[in-house]
Amino acid sequence: MSTVSEVMQTLMDMGFHEEKVKLALAETSWKGVEPAMEWLLAHINDPVPSSGNGANETEEGEASTEEEGQSKPPPIVLTEEERKEKLAKLEELRIQKRKEREDSEKASEIDKEKKRISEGKVLSTIRKSHEDQEMKKIAEEQRREKLETQMAKERVKAQIEEDKQRRREEEERRRNPQLVIQKKALHLHPLPQPPPLWMPPQNTLRPAFKSACPTDPTLVQTFSVKEPLSAVRLFVAMNSKEVPKAPCNFMTSFPKKIFSEDEYQRPLESLDLVPSAVLIVKK
Repeated sequence: MSTVSEVMQTLMDMGFHEEKVKLALAETSWKGVEPAMEWLLAHINDPVPSSGNGANETEEGEASTEEEGQSKPPPIVLTEEERKEKLAKLEELRIQKRKEREDSEKASEIDKEKKRISEGKVLSTIRKSHEDQEMKKIAEEQRREKLETQMAKERVKAQIEEDKQRRREEEERRRNPQLVIQKKALHLHPLPQPPPLWMPPQNTLRPAFKSACPTDPTLVQTFSVKEPLSAVRLFVAMNSKEVPKAPCNFMTSFPKKIFSEDEYQRPLESLDLVPSAVLIVKK
């Protein structure tokens, strides 16, 4: 069953004025679209009633009283054929108005959906950027832990070798004190040794790092060419006393180049830093 607002909207879609629709529904005791439509067709030439307040109605009543001899025009009586023709035209107009309203609502829904998809893409981009940053942090932390573990193992290994050497020397000194004296004498006049020859493997990089601070010594370390430049930065931060623990920046003097933040994630071989390179810490 149609509501009053739906009946009014249907009649207004046919081209009738809102105030006249209200009057038609009131005159037909709110029985629906067809009785109101027939009343409207019968009173098609009647003036549109005013929507003013009670004071206006009083003034209009007084004015109508003063206009003697004037009366409302008689209702128009339509033949059955004329009434059907009018109804057909009004029904066609109603269908057209309803289609226009539905098209407008559909276009509005499409615009809302496009806006929702656009906002969703923006949120997805922000979320992906945040996830990428988190993954970089995790990878950096894993490289740091791996390097710390490797350095700890090397320190333990060096300490073990030092202890073994010390025990061997003590045992040798206990068994043969004269041999120890001879060794000391030999140490006073060492034979000249040829300089060691070293060729870096093709899959490694042996860069030298020099800080911008003159009191900081040069650091030398070998890395795989597949490792990113961030691993080199991590090594410098952990082993240099002058460089702060926060990530530092590298540059080369010839050709002069300052590495960007994106290049720290690239492998060393793609940055023309093989087989060897000298990097300067830029504070």
